[in-house]
Amino acid sequence: MVHSSRSILPKWYNEVKFLESEAISATSDTTHSFIFGRMYKTPSNRTYRDGNHLRINFCHLEFPYDCNGCCLAEPPDNIAQTVSTMYKASWQNQPPEDGGVKEGSVLARCVVDYTVQRDSKLVSAIVEQFDSAGYKCERGLEDIAMCLKVTEDAVRSARSRISSVCPSVAIRRITDYSVLDPLAECNAKAFGYDAMGDTAWLRTKLARQISQPKVFSVYAAMDNTPGSGSKVLAFAVIYRPAEKVPDLAFVQVVGTAPKHRRRGLASAVLQHALEQLPAGTLVYLEAFERHAIALYKNIGFKEVGKLYSTECMLLK
Repeated sequence: MVHSSRSILPKWYNEVKFLESEAISATSDTTHSFIFGRMYKTPSNRTYRDGNHLRINFCHLEFPYDCNGCCLAEPPDNIAQTVSTMYKASWQNQPPEDGGVKEGSVLARCVVDYTVQRDSKLVSAIVEQFDSAGYKCERGLEDIAMCLKVTEDAVRSARSRISSVCPSVAIRRITDYSVLDPLAECNAKAFGYDAMGDTAWLRTKLARQISQPKVFSVYAAMDNTPGSGSKVLAFAVIYRPAEKVPDLAFVQVVGTAPKHRRRGLASAVLQHALEQLPAGTLVYLEAFERHAIALYKNIGFKEVGKLYSTECMLLK
């Protein structure tokens, strides 16, 4: 069982957040712990404003309540200042030639998760701290948590659909760096990172995932047409910390190059990845885009809950 000490939280929430946190930590340069959370410093991107630079995950996710509705922990009064201070300290000694960036060129980012929060006043008080500290706060974010249990029947069905949908595509697991560049290019185009400038962080992140085959499985749909070279059309990354929780896995990312969408490639590569997992594995993912949710439901994922949060970002 994951985090038995947090049994007051919903099982799906416990497992999703544990997997998400462990996956971030596995590709992080450093992980700092403090009383209310963990900070991950990950490969930096000078232009794209997301958790690839810095992420604060609150350990207790977030200030949970016991069965009687009593808050078990309350945030410190200076939580926003704590986040800002740790952010600055994490970058001050890292030279640019080693992958670091100048202070102020990336964002300190804190996700305030209130999925299990019953006291809206407490949530407002936390966010107001970040507002007062100069953070830009995007409220009301909502993600869908989904889950699928791998079964033999599902595997056979997936194998049949893959062979019929993609006759000119070879789906394989990436175990070396031979296609790292086209894989990073496909990832960048799939999510629009290429239009934002710096994508070196993305290549670094993928390289770290490929280098840890015991926990990360990276799959790519390759163009099998003669003369096409090593062209990556779609990809998926699965995180499965088998030594810690052998019956759980997390879909970290799925994407398709824009020119090759609507061919069933994302579905095919994800189903191929699921086919490699042991029967009985519970596979989680998070989604917010309507078409992505529909794709996952078509594969067999079911909604298990919703994740509510406010994202606070600081650029100075």
